[in-house]
Parts: sequence; C-alpha cells; structure tokens
Amino acid sequence: MLPWLFVNALGLVGCLIALFVSLRFPRHRLLVAGLALFVLVTKSVLSNLPVEEAALFPWPWYIYLQEYWVVFGGLIFLGLAIPQLPVRWNQIAVALVALGLLVVGGQWTSWMLGTEPLGAEVAPDSTHHLSQSTGYTCAPCACASAVSHVGVQMTERSMAAACLTRKNRGTTLFNTYRGLAIALGGTAWRPRVRRVTPDDLLVKDQVAVIDFPDLRHAITVVGLGDAVTLHDPLLRYPIRMSREDLALRYGGIAVVLELR
Repeated sequence: MLPWLFVNALGLVGCLIALFVSLRFPRHRLLVAGLALFVLVTKSVLSNLPVEEAALFPWPWYIYLQEYWVVFGGLIFLGLAIPQLPVRWNQIAVALVALGLLVVGGQWTSWMLGTEPLGAEVAPDSTHHLSQSTGYTCAPCACASAVSHVGVQMTERSMAAACLTRKNRGTTLFNTYRGLAIALGGTAWRPRVRRVTPDDLLVKDQVAVIDFPDLRHAITVVGLGDAVTLHDPLLRYPIRMSREDLALRYGGIAVVLELR
C-alpha cells in the first residue's frame, strides 16, 4: 500500500507544483517543461537499455518508479498547460485529462497494492535445482537456483514475493534483478545486469540468470568452461548444455552473480 500511495502522490504533487509554477513564476515554465521532457526522453532511451538503467538505478525500490516516469512527466506537462489556456472550458478539459491520467496511473500501479502468494514453500535440492510449481514462477525458481549456488536458500514462494511476480504477467528483467538483490543482501555477492556472449557464460563457476525471449522463459546457467549446467525450472533436474545449443537460444542479456 505505501509504495502505491507514495508513487501516485508523487504524480499528484508534480502536477500541482507545475500548476503553481505556471501561475506564479511564468518565466520558469520553460525550465520545468524542459526538465519534464528530459525525464520522458531519458526514460524512453533507457527502456531500450536495461543494462544501463540497472547500472544507474541499482536499488530494489526503483522497480516501483520504473514504470511511472511517463505518467509523472505527462502530469507535469498538463499542470503547466492549464493556466496558459485562454478559454475556461479548455482549462477544465485539460484538468480532467490530468485527473484521468492520475486514475490511469493508479490502475497501472495497482500491482503495488499486493500480489497473491505464488509458488510452493520449497527450496532447491542438493543439486541446486528447483522446478516451478506454477506457470508464472520460472524466474523465481531460476533465481532460487542461482542464489543456492552461493549458499543462500530461498523458496519458490519467497523468491516470487521478492521478484514481485504477478499472476498472468510473470516476472520482468528488473523484477528478477530486484529479487536477486534482496536475496543476496548482506552477502558477499551482488547481481549485475550485463550484456554477455555465450562464451562469457561458459566461465567456470559463473552463475547467471537469463531469458529465452522466444519462449518467454527464465533459466539459470553455471559455467563449466566448455559448456554450462542448465537449471531449467520446467525440468526435474539440471542438465548439461553445449555452447552451440546455448548460442542458438540465448537472448544476449543476463543477470550475473558477482562478488562485491
């Protein structure tokens, strides 16, 4: 509840501040508009650069703001525009649009109000493998297998909660990163979003969580030098995957576990 209230209050306050600036400090309107445009353009660029976005905003709480920047920037523009319109009914119309955008933003972020528990209270076995018990928890299971390799035990359900996994929507790359960051908090390890080649993933004992984009499926790989151990949550046990097979299926971005 608190993250939802904070994020949506941030949008409302941004709109009201823009309205106040437009009314009382008209000379600063272009500056505020420029800042809002900078936010929108930056977010548009970073949406296609997940590695850079994760490096700039590495904190687990950033996931709450990540999808709201567009709404925030739009509310600032609308707040600036209202007093500049000469016709009264136009001002009312834009104010209603701003109100509508606030409502849409509230619905868009409604997942912050709570997600139902997903997955079983089962941790990886002695081989560090964990099979998913639902159709939505491949990433949490992959993450649990990954952190198990560095001595951290997490269940499918606890990792799904840390990843903010949602029924029917699964887990995004940033949610995966968030879950790993929470699970590894206080340890010598940290997650890092990286662009890596299949050869990079072969590094011995390196643990990485990756996506197969064509399957919308997350797995964990552990480097063996000339191949990888594959923890696929759809399987009952880990298997060996050759470099050639990995290269055919791998998407190019991984969340790699690194020493701090």
